[in-house]
Amino acid sequence: MDKQKPKYGQFFWCDITVEDANSLKDFYQEVVGWQVHPIGMKDGDESYDDYAMMIDEETSGGGVCTKRGVNSNIPSQWIMYINVENVEESLNKALELGGKLIKEGRKKDGTYQYAIIQDPTGAVFGLGNAD
Repeated sequence: MDKQKPKYGQFFWCDITVEDANSLKDFYQEVVGWQVHPIGMKDGDESYDDYAMMIDEETSGGGVCTKRGVNSNIPSQWIMYINVENVEESLNKALELGGKLIKEGRKKDGTYQYAIIQDPTGAVFGLGNAD
């Protein structure tokens, strides 16, 4: 079965960033049965793991990330990412309409850009391109 690409406007990824990702990944593995796939990260000279949490070999459940390095300023909550055609245009529109940039967009795994934004009510979400 071919995996369908997310449509623009559709949620396509979620992750959470916390102080102790190692313990939290164990929690979700036990509670919901996700499989743990470590992703090597670096903070200066130190290496550590973030985790892709998988339902099976092809289906992602989400990510559990460590609040350090590039993720040090991300709020500790589940963040849902919405697929948009152009991250920069959507980010600029969000800022124009009263949103606040939490983390600048960047290439992630060489696949898509993302940005984390707080909307005018205080809710946090991500923008990304899943193409």
